[in-house]
Amino acid sequence: MDQRTFGHLMVAPLVEAPDGGVVPDVVAHIAPDPLDPLFDEEAFAAALRRKRTGIKRALLDQSLVSGIGNIYADEALWRARLHGERPTSGLRKAQVSLLVAQVRDVLREALKEGGTSFDGLYVNVNGESGYFERGLKAYGRGGAPCERCGTPIRRDAFMNRSSYTCPRCQPRPRGARPAG
Repeated sequence: MDQRTFGHLMVAPLVEAPDGGVVPDVVAHIAPDPLDPLFDEEAFAAALRRKRTGIKRALLDQSLVSGIGNIYADEALWRARLHGERPTSGLRKAQVSLLVAQVRDVLREALKEGGTSFDGLYVNVNGESGYFERGLKAYGRGGAPCERCGTPIRRDAFMNRSSYTCPRCQPRPRGARPAG
């Protein structure tokens, strides 16, 4: 049995959302996801540069951008050729735009494939697994050759999880140590 809880039902007061609508107060801190038509890439880029953290930590921060989990962050970073420990404060506008485009592509592809299912606990309402894991380029591929350059994918510990990168395509920034 999976011990994590992914949802529940509650009654909560409504508050004004940044887009002028209303949302339950308990979720007002959650940012729009990149596929939301109201997602503001300029505001995201500015907030990202103010974060002063590594880009992967920022992508997982649901108050900055929602809908990106560990797997999809690794995949988008691999596609954008950015290392997750790259400081957000130094990202150029073009890099942020490329990253947002890659995040959107990863999310769209994952939705089309039914998500990423590694076991029977994560299935749709019909009991079917998602197939996005079949196309993963970085996540879960530690030791396997990078599909771009052939260098073995590296697995590092990251926030009690794993982070997967290509050492050649996504070089670790100078002075950065693997997050633990």
